[in-house]
Amino acid sequence: MPALLSVLGLGGSPRNHQSAHYLDSNTNPDILAEKLDTMGSANITKAQMIALSILDTHKQLKKLPDYRPGDEINRLLGTLVHTCVQIHPPSVIQQILDFPGLQPILPSLRTICSEAESCLETHWAERTLALAAHQGHETVLKALQIDFPYFQNYIDLARLELSAIRAAMPPTSSATSTADPLKKITFIGSGPLPLTSWCLLDEIRKTAAGQDDTIPTICNVDMSPAAIDLSSQLNGALGPWAKGMEFLCGEAGSPSVSLEDSDVVYIAALVGLSQEDKEEIFLKVVRTMRPGALLVIRSAWGLRTCLYPEVNVTTERLLGVLECCAVVHPFTDVVNSVVVARVRG
Repeated sequence: MPALLSVLGLGGSPRNHQSAHYLDSNTNPDILAEKLDTMGSANITKAQMIALSILDTHKQLKKLPDYRPGDEINRLLGTLVHTCVQIHPPSVIQQILDFPGLQPILPSLRTICSEAESCLETHWAERTLALAAHQGHETVLKALQIDFPYFQNYIDLARLELSAIRAAMPPTSSATSTADPLKKITFIGSGPLPLTSWCLLDEIRKTAAGQDDTIPTICNVDMSPAAIDLSSQLNGALGPWAKGMEFLCGEAGSPSVSLEDSDVVYIAALVGLSQEDKEEIFLKVVRTMRPGALLVIRSAWGLRTCLYPEVNVTTERLLGVLECCAVVHPFTDVVNSVVVARVRG
């Protein structure tokens, strides 16, 4: 198995293979891996190698005592993410996702990724807040921008999502603007490190041409008191760059979280880990939103569905309350897709 997985890094094209005999859905993945390993790398398809790599990574992740940042989990998740963001023909992706034993482990793998992401955010929020105890806000902000390994990904995702949001906004009669300015954005499931909110607001400022009245307020909502406490403290330590944030502890769709005045409501990727869970949350949230407001949902496509579930907003129940405006799939290192839907009247 280790020899087999080392081939994956070469990224070579599929060679001659004998796959049909081994792709039996009833075959135990571990037995299959041993069979493929004995065949030699020349007879193993690219899809088989990738699928086995994902299965092996899941097995190693399951052995870890926890998912806090560290050398081993950083290595495993780094390899996993790199594997899942690669672009392949649809036929290859389907072969990987249909590989024996892969589908059954995806709920577990997504849960691990979710827990690891939460641990990562908490770690960096605490680390940055500790720095703020003896450094000014400019130093703290610079350290977060430089040291946090995925900061650029958040910037890229914020730009992608903002473009999709603006494209879905109704036109205005103003001769100088294509749409009315956003006044309030609510982010549900903001967590201890609300980087999306910060990066989104920063991008809006950059495109506002100095008109402060076009800068919205972003309300960060999380059901965890610890996450809200940590994120609000950190927000204060980041100075003017983080200006314009509000923080609220509450559950999505509950009376304590008012969404009637929000132009845009985000649902974080980690809110609900299955289509069924997410659909119930969307329905609860939409009931408290005003008609015409936009719901922004994070989804996934291709092999990225190994990390996050793909979200379908065209189910019968969701189509009754939402009009899908756009679905954008990145082909870059950004993992999440973005879905923008308008609340029906």
